[in-house]
Amino acid sequence: METFSLRKRIHDRSKPPLVIFPITLAHPALVEIAGYAGAEAVLLDCEHGMMSSETIRDMLSCASASGTSAVFRPRSFDAVACRQALDAGAAGVHVSHVDTADEARAVVDACRYAPVGCREMSLGRAVHFKAENLKPYVAQANDDQLLTVMIESLAGVDNVEAIAAVPGLDVLHIGAADLSHAMGHVLEYDTAQFQDAVDRILAAAEANNIVVGFPTDSPELVAELTTRGMRYFEADTPDWLLREVYADRIAALDGVFAALH
Repeated sequence: METFSLRKRIHDRSKPPLVIFPITLAHPALVEIAGYAGAEAVLLDCEHGMMSSETIRDMLSCASASGTSAVFRPRSFDAVACRQALDAGAAGVHVSHVDTADEARAVVDACRYAPVGCREMSLGRAVHFKAENLKPYVAQANDDQLLTVMIESLAGVDNVEAIAAVPGLDVLHIGAADLSHAMGHVLEYDTAQFQDAVDRILAAAEANNIVVGFPTDSPELVAELTTRGMRYFEADTPDWLLREVYADRIAALDGVFAALH
C-alpha cells in the first residue's frame, strides 16, 4: 500500500525544510532521475507542464520505484483530478491561485477524508487495488498527505488570514512571480509591498501552525528565508536546468576550440 508522510515531515521542526523538485517535462524518467539523485519529493506540475493523466500515473509509479514522494499540481483546481491523483498514489496536492477561504475549503473538501473534508473513496493504485487496504489507508491519509495552496495575487494576500485558518491545509506557498507581477514589479522581490506581503503571509501561517513556501533553490535565499520561518522550497524546473547545463557545456567547448586557433 502506498504510504507517505510528507505532512508529518514538513511539520517536524527538528528536520530541515523540505525542498521539492518540479517536473514540467512529460517523461516519467525525469521523476526517476530526480529520485535516484536524492530528491526527497517531486512536484508533478501540470500547470506549467503538459502531462496527461496517464503520464501522471506512470510518474507516480516511477516515484515509488526511485524512493521519492510525488505531489500533484493540477492545471487549475479540479476536484476530480486531485482525487484521482491521490487515489493513484500521490503524496499530496499543490493547488495554484487560491484567493479566498471558500476556494481553500473546496481544495480541502476534495483532498481530505471526513471529518476534515469530503474526499471520496476508491480502490485505486494507492491501496494496491485491495479492499482490505482501504480502511487503514483512509485512517492515515489525512495525517500523511501534504496539502499546499498558493498565494499569488493581491486578493490572496488580502484574504490570507482567512485562508490560513481553513482546517486541513499544510502550506501557504508564495507564487512569487505572479504576485510580483500583480504588484507591477515583475520578478522584483525586494520591494516594500512584496516584502510586506511576505511578512503578512508568514504571520498568518504562524498563527495557524502551518508552513510557508517560496519558489527558489538559491542557497543564499534559502538560508535567508529559512531564518524568517519558511520550510518549503520549490527548486528549478528540469527544462531550465537542462538549458543551463547545455549552455555551460557549449560555452566550455567553444572556449577549447577558440584556444586551438
